[in-house]
Amino acid sequence: MSKSLIYLYFSIFTVNLYGQDSINLPALSINSSSHASTWFATDGLGRKINPNQYPSSRAGKYVGIFYFVWQGAHGFDQHSGGAADGGIMQKKQTDTLSPYDITQILKKNSLNPQYGPVHAFHHWGEPYLGYYLADDEWVIRKHAQMLSDAGVDVIILDATNAAIYLPQVTKIANVYSKLRSSGISTPSISFIVNSAAKQTVDNLYKQIYKKGMFKELWFNWKGRPLLLCPPEALNEENKNFFSTRQSWAWSKKQKWFADGKDKWPWLDHYPQAYGWHESKDQPEQITVSIAQHPMSNIGRSFQDGQEPEVKQTTKGLYFQEQWNRALAVDPEFIFVTGWNEWVAMRFDDGASANFLGKNIGKGETYFVDLYNAEFSRDAEPEKGETQDHYYYQLVNNIRKFKGVEKTNIEQLTFPKVIDGYFADWQNVITYYNDDAGDTYHRKHPGWGRIKEYLNTSGRNDIIQCKVSSDKSNLYFYVKTSGHISSWKDKDWMQLFISIEGSQAAHWLGFQYLINATVVNSKTTSLTRLDGATRRLINGHLQYRYKSNELELAIPLRMLNITSQNFGLNFKWADNCQLSGDPMHWMDNGDSAPNGRFTYHYSSSSSKNSHTSSKRVTFIR
Repeated sequence: MSKSLIYLYFSIFTVNLYGQDSINLPALSINSSSHASTWFATDGLGRKINPNQYPSSRAGKYVGIFYFVWQGAHGFDQHSGGAADGGIMQKKQTDTLSPYDITQILKKNSLNPQYGPVHAFHHWGEPYLGYYLADDEWVIRKHAQMLSDAGVDVIILDATNAAIYLPQVTKIANVYSKLRSSGISTPSISFIVNSAAKQTVDNLYKQIYKKGMFKELWFNWKGRPLLLCPPEALNEENKNFFSTRQSWAWSKKQKWFADGKDKWPWLDHYPQAYGWHESKDQPEQITVSIAQHPMSNIGRSFQDGQEPEVKQTTKGLYFQEQWNRALAVDPEFIFVTGWNEWVAMRFDDGASANFLGKNIGKGETYFVDLYNAEFSRDAEPEKGETQDHYYYQLVNNIRKFKGVEKTNIEQLTFPKVIDGYFADWQNVITYYNDDAGDTYHRKHPGWGRIKEYLNTSGRNDIIQCKVSSDKSNLYFYVKTSGHISSWKDKDWMQLFISIEGSQAAHWLGFQYLINATVVNSKTTSLTRLDGATRRLINGHLQYRYKSNELELAIPLRMLNITSQNFGLNFKWADNCQLSGDPMHWMDNGDSAPNGRFTYHYSSSSSKNSHTSSKRVTFIR
């Protein structure tokens, strides 16, 4: 691999870690190990992500996201105070009813919802990855990959309720460290503290920071590890160790926010105020949230100061309004609320006088932070109404803020011999990366009555792709981390192609699919995609594979390409078991690139053309 494509993480300590006053640590922006900012995408609402529309990478711009690790730590069917170590609780034989999914409860009876017990945790909806527990390594890996692809620099772990959830945090840190040691990028880690602040900060310091636990993952700010906490939470031992900023909700007429110095809200009304450190005219941080609370009746559709009667939950109106403000302010750091909260306790104590825009009294149910798709704050994909729309909206806006990696790709024209010998692909120096290890299998308990989540679909782990073309043909190459499985396997090594500028019918923008039907070990099909269900065989192609490499050629005429200057988007997928649902690019098998993302190839970007007298032949 080219040295220029290897991304390293550094923890630079100028002196002994515990010489606290001399700590001088840089804030590190995430460098995607798969160069994800160069990818294209079209989300489920037809919104485009195009790297050409964003600025080049901007130094000194960072994004953090509110991240939760409490799923399973406070009981299942009934609320419990938690395990002694803050870890995931053991299920009881009586845990046979939960998860309590409010969205499903309302579907059954919206006039008289049959909620779970008072104080029990309820899900606002079903996460796309299932009703998972916070220590599920398969989920932790997926989150790390998705957030890294999005450009999130740091997950800000929720310790606002006095628990630090050390077992879950340690599990996440160990997984992240393992990924990084394999050359795979992950976000860094920080914490936000509020309740029992002095005790919680002391606990974090003694359990994690003083011991130097996973210090390579710490997110550093202004020379020291970042910690969001009230200033009074610090003591003589730890006050010089951290860069601290106070974080709570809302700024306007809030005593805690004052004039904004060293204040980082995690939630604020539009137009959001910014926090500052050195000067009032130098914004340091601003928050962006997906929604607020059902008690304040500010949901995902809230815009221009009001919550509409007719909801537009999927469109991200409130989220975009907040992003527009943040992009205009252009601070150093944007704090997004949030990623994966998912659950809230049920109350009926009368402490809230309002819920969903209506007056309520004692004995009436309310939930503080979330309720359903409209009144929730998660960007993590949902198996329901919001799907993965908010994830790609997050990606789009982070690209606007941080910029993207710009590459001067020199596409040289190399004819290929499709013979199963791959040495001639070494001449193609431009390649597309996909992280290794994302075929990891899942086997882990789920929430409450869900005994176990099992996913063994990961099969061929795609790690590298190449493309070349000449006057007559388009050539593709793909490499996996291990031996490629048999061509007889279902949903085997499929290649989706979208021709730039084509007005032809398509499925999610793709007009063609290779390997929908594989004839034998040397011949496969080119399928024309016509909408969601119709697939028409357009012809047969020659391909070869051996060990962990595969190559194929497609005559340009079969793709209706008539110009020598053309562009296309493409993606490889193995065992994704789509069944018409593109969300399965996220959780099944392996896709390169991940999710709805695509790679881009443009023949017109050639600056030079390498010609060869070697005739293109197919070895049968």
